[in-house]
Amino acid sequence: QESSVTLPKPPIVLNRVDPTYHATQAHFADLLRRYGSPIVVVDLVKQSEKREREVIVGNEFRSAIDYLNCHILDPEHKIRYCALDYSHISKHRNLNVSTSLNETATWAVNQTGFFCSHPRWTIEEGGKIEPFDDEAAADRVETLDKYLGIPVFPMEQKGVLRTNCIDCLDRTNVAQFSAGVEAL
Repeated sequence: QESSVTLPKPPIVLNRVDPTYHATQAHFADLLRRYGSPIVVVDLVKQSEKREREVIVGNEFRSAIDYLNCHILDPEHKIRYCALDYSHISKHRNLNVSTSLNETATWAVNQTGFFCSHPRWTIEEGGKIEPFDDEAAADRVETLDKYLGIPVFPMEQKGVLRTNCIDCLDRTNVAQFSAGVEAL
């Protein structure tokens, strides 16, 4: 499918020849093997359009996830799905894309955690780089917990956040950025 001046976005046609979603099963099995569970999916394709285009892919993707989840016996390993339609959110006065992204990122990171290898260096005030001191870090954590009431606990990534979009790298980057900010 190619685009042209008169047809900037080609129509999407699905020729479903795999009713058991074999390729989708293989993809999610690979994610599960590499990252463990949960697998959190944030689907960024449009959920409604006047002329259905992205909706076609979104509906089929949702059907694939529903099919897979019906065949996953352990509830812990079921794929966790969230649809986030930027254009729908931005058209409503009472909704905010940034707030929705932040809430979705919080939801995802709270389930998967995040990866942080053991730090070797730290940047002190004034930009001075010093070797990381486990005892000093423990003191800072205790201070945050004791004086600011912010609970601090070690976190390890379990599972993965997967974003799904059709042709807009901007949507994907902003969603992943929001998750990164939430993790930090």
